[in-house]
Amino acid sequence: MAKKYVISETGEFPVQYKVLKLDTDGIYRPIFGPDPDLEDAERKCAEMNGERARNDKGQLVADDPSTPDINEAYVGGKKPAKKKTTKPAAKKKGRPKKAASK
Repeated sequence: MAKKYVISETGEFPVQYKVLKLDTDGIYRPIFGPDPDLEDAERKCAEMNGERARNDKGQLVADDPSTPDINEAYVGGKKPAKKKTTKPAAKKKGRPKKAASK
């Protein structure tokens, strides 16, 4: 699965970084930046992509229930929104109807 958000360098001096979002037409559009700090751009990109937080050993971090307003399990403290899925139409059960004869 391709990431919806990526980091881009402006190519100017001093270096500036932007976070770009992949639109439905396949073109990346800037949504954050320019920012001179790469760490800020990486943090924002990880937050927007919904990446899980990890500890020093590389293990996933659990959410702390004592802080209901912040989700420590995700980078940036917010859980990404769920993608809506559509159910396929239910198949009709039973025998097919006979064709009317004239």
